[in-house]
Amino acid sequence: MSITGEIMNILVTGGLGVNGVWVVRQLLEMGHKPIIYENGLDISLAPDFVTKVNKQDIVIGDILDLSSIIRTLKEHKIERIIHLAAVMPGTARVSPIIGLQVNCLGTVNILEAARIVEVRRVVFTSSKGVFAPVNGEYGYPTYKPVDESYPTYPQGPISVYGASKIASELVGIVYSEDFGMEFIALRFATIYGIGKSARHGTIAIHTKMIENAMVGKPTMVPYGGDEKDDMLYVKDCANAIVLACLAENVKHHIFNIGTGKSYTLHDLANSIKKVFPQAVFDIGPGLNYMNMPGTYCVMDFSKAREELGFSPEFDLDEGVRDYIESLRRLSIEPVYRP
Repeated sequence: MSITGEIMNILVTGGLGVNGVWVVRQLLEMGHKPIIYENGLDISLAPDFVTKVNKQDIVIGDILDLSSIIRTLKEHKIERIIHLAAVMPGTARVSPIIGLQVNCLGTVNILEAARIVEVRRVVFTSSKGVFAPVNGEYGYPTYKPVDESYPTYPQGPISVYGASKIASELVGIVYSEDFGMEFIALRFATIYGIGKSARHGTIAIHTKMIENAMVGKPTMVPYGGDEKDDMLYVKDCANAIVLACLAENVKHHIFNIGTGKSYTLHDLANSIKKVFPQAVFDIGPGLNYMNMPGTYCVMDFSKAREELGFSPEFDLDEGVRDYIESLRRLSIEPVYRP
């Protein structure tokens, strides 16, 4: 594995989102020129770098508008694309047509625009939601690490969101095989990071626990304390995306990204208490604390380590500390979620 040393113009769809802001920060630190493509100018998660990005490098556009994407690629001389823009699981479940249009057709538009403009590589942010229900030795209580060969279609996936992600993966591979572009999809473990409660809704229990402790409020999670999951800090997520964008001589299309470790909400609570000893958590027993059965697992990321050079830098203690420090550094107020 090697990383290109060439400075590039890189389109980042969803570049002002929970994960996207950290991708943009890392690209800026490396000297690249990220072009942010967003459907609105919500800079609440990016108060630090918006002043470092030229106004013309933040494009307000619709991921369903193919002509807008093509125009953006041409005007900014884009060399690679990182595609993060998506509708989250809750919205996709309530409105399947919106979820499938944005997540599937939006990805097709990115791929088609890349084909027309001859962009060399597209990195797509997929999800463990593509997997069939994770059970047996891969689920509770043993949690054997899941590699990229774990069943997807036709045994799964188990949600509209997961269906949209596996469809996007398959179309990306078709475009790669038929048109010669490089396509890489990253399947992530459960990500925790700043802004998930506001942007991603009720599944952001990790954010709820951290920020409630910061404002001195207790957190009650009625069930799920026995469930284990691979908890990936957002900065490790972003680093994996940047590595996938820049790595040379990549042989495969699909990569799992995680820590390779299993944690419970009690483990998370203990990490938070190392910073806030008086924090109060009431976590009930049982499984499935996010009310998303069959999605809890530990990721085997050995292929990403070998081909992309990925290795997580944050364990749970370090991720929690950095989360808290980042909120303070960015002057973003923690929010209490009952």
